[in-house]
Amino acid sequence: MTFRFFLVSIILNLPLATPVIFIDLSHTFDPSIPFFPTQVRFNFTQRIVQLMNEKNKFFYATNAFTTSEHMGTHIDAPYHFSPTGWKVDEIPLSHLVFVHARIVDVSKQCSQDRNYLITIDDVKNSNLSVPESDAETGEKFSFVLIFYTGWTKYWPDQTMYAGDKSDLHFPGLSEQLATYLVNTYGDRFVGAGIDTLSTDYGQSKTYVVHQILARHNKYGLENLALTDNLVNSVQTKFFPLDVYPMKIGNGTGAPCRIVARLNNPKRISK
Repeated sequence: MTFRFFLVSIILNLPLATPVIFIDLSHTFDPSIPFFPTQVRFNFTQRIVQLMNEKNKFFYATNAFTTSEHMGTHIDAPYHFSPTGWKVDEIPLSHLVFVHARIVDVSKQCSQDRNYLITIDDVKNSNLSVPESDAETGEKFSFVLIFYTGWTKYWPDQTMYAGDKSDLHFPGLSEQLATYLVNTYGDRFVGAGIDTLSTDYGQSKTYVVHQILARHNKYGLENLALTDNLVNSVQTKFFPLDVYPMKIGNGTGAPCRIVARLNNPKRISK
């Protein structure tokens, strides 16, 4: 920033640029990460070759991997549980890039009950207030609601994070809450995120939360890497979120890089 621009900003009362802090909400993929028993685990084959001939010598590396769409930090496309829902490559970019996000902290409740079902009251008690339109653009206010259970601290321990392969234990949304969100916020609500293996709790057998979200073309973000520092930084504010899934044709889900942008006053709103 030049001194001249600084003076003009003061005279015209213009906001000065604030550095943006990017926070990665994605876990790193490797073969040891927690998994859902029905999914194909992440398998990574590393190949390193050093090519040499009379004229050249250089390093060359290439790897191969196999994995389920629903491993690690990933997105559940609506098509995962609805035949008419968007597939991964059909989700609008406006629902993924620079979308508003808000965290609801339910870590205290979840610390007392590994199978805690997040309730409507948990959301209401978080003082969630969703505007009809974006104050900056005038367009519809689209947002993702993220639930912080505190489960990231167990990653990557399969037993602590997920439970036994045949007896899963972790928190998730209640059926009543999923219904409340789609009915109350309509098209403004584009998806739900959580720092556990699934938006449905571990003991679910019918995945009713997935069904409700999918029927209304809402996506799910699972295995988010959330921390106390992030929650304390954003508190009850909305912040910009970028969701970058692998663009898989006909995909029911995809691994994601998910990034929060903090300290940008134009997109941090109560």
